[in-house]
Amino acid sequence: MGVVEQSPGTVALPAQRHSHRPGRHCGSSAIRDLLEFHGLTMTEACCFGLGAGLGITYVEVPGSATPFIVHVRSMGFEEKVFATLGVPFAWEAFAEKDQASDALNEALLGGRPALLLTDIYHLPYFNSSTHFPGHAIVAWQLDAQRSEVMVSDTERPGLMPVPVDKLADSRFSTSAPFVHYGNMYAPQHIDAEVSPSSMRRAIVDNAASLMRGNRHSGLAALDTWIAELSRWAADPNWRWNLRFAYQVIEKRGTGGSGFRAMYIEFLEEAREQLPQVRRGGLLEKMRASAAAWSGLAAVLKAGSEADAFPYSKIEAAIRQVRIHEQCYADSALSVFPES
Repeated sequence: MGVVEQSPGTVALPAQRHSHRPGRHCGSSAIRDLLEFHGLTMTEACCFGLGAGLGITYVEVPGSATPFIVHVRSMGFEEKVFATLGVPFAWEAFAEKDQASDALNEALLGGRPALLLTDIYHLPYFNSSTHFPGHAIVAWQLDAQRSEVMVSDTERPGLMPVPVDKLADSRFSTSAPFVHYGNMYAPQHIDAEVSPSSMRRAIVDNAASLMRGNRHSGLAALDTWIAELSRWAADPNWRWNLRFAYQVIEKRGTGGSGFRAMYIEFLEEAREQLPQVRRGGLLEKMRASAAAWSGLAAVLKAGSEADAFPYSKIEAAIRQVRIHEQCYADSALSVFPES
């Protein structure tokens, strides 16, 4: 069977060669696709929830285009999905780009699709001028004649060709908090199932991680953000910093409301298996948190277009987020006591 053109830059391979379905978030859609290839079908929201995907991380990257960054997804999400499912998992990492490319080619020629971490700056179809590492994609096939790898990525409906050298560049990043050295996971097979106990573990893990963070992670990261707002205001590019923060919360693959909208869908699924979700009012509390995150995003977006830095409005919006996130986490840990 030949390759069928769909749209510029996108091609469709025979159905048996990949299991990609468009999604909202890179990591949860990529892992869902990989799991489905190996026989385990689930929704993207369930995959996100099983990875305890909610997070808050405050990061400073001096000298970059975005010196202040607030991530709203948990770190180590990919590892957590597989750990929750009881699937052995380890990133394969490499010292050199050539080694990483050789290992990927071997996996693809052996019929094993590979989960990869990338920096979108190097992926041609993004045409991005901003580095954004830690972006998960799946590589499905090597086209050795064209020196291209066919990959799937989040909301894009088909597979896309990426030059081998560009893909190799994208797989290496030293920018915190997403540091990766050709990270690749290409298992021979996966044997797992989603159970009520796995959902329970994931809910508890996520709530606990929000509560147990340090000044750069979890709820405490919101306090750090408030404390550092004066430095945001003093930065010559404060409008872009606010715009980028708005995008990270509401746009860049989050599904809206800083991933909380997708987590609501996971809780709706979990409610059918776990009566504690209803008993603790977890859905209602997560909806309130999602609304607070969207409210903060709206303030940040408006601030990026303002004449003066809206310090008090941003602080008030962050505090609202903290109140609702803590309310949810307290309730989750109350109805699901940690064992």
